[in-house]
Amino acid sequence: MESKKYLKGNMMTFPLELTEVGKEEKILDNKYLYPPEIKDIQMEIEEVCDRMEYDGSMMFDECPDKVTVEKVVKEMCSKNNYGNCCADGDRKWFTALIQVMLCNEMGYRRNRRMCHKDRMFSK
Repeated sequence: MESKKYLKGNMMTFPLELTEVGKEEKILDNKYLYPPEIKDIQMEIEEVCDRMEYDGSMMFDECPDKVTVEKVVKEMCSKNNYGNCCADGDRKWFTALIQVMLCNEMGYRRNRRMCHKDRMFSK
């Protein structure tokens, strides 16, 4: 967002431009808050979801299969060697973190798709 200079007397604590930031931009802006170690994982999760974003994908099933989600997470961990970055006790939590992040991204994309379809067929 480009910074604007306000004339004397027109300065506000919260400029009106901040109220006009779209929901999509707010979601993207929150990703800068992620720790550096998690940013790489988030990028990989987005790539995996990009590959699953097609009609008939398990991502868009009414009730996605938990076993398939766990399989995708396991493949991500083995492919990127995420499992070796933690001690044995922490590996379970790290895998759970990746699964939660994947489910969150899938939920975001499912919601975005539903909104798109609603707008498309509402005319």
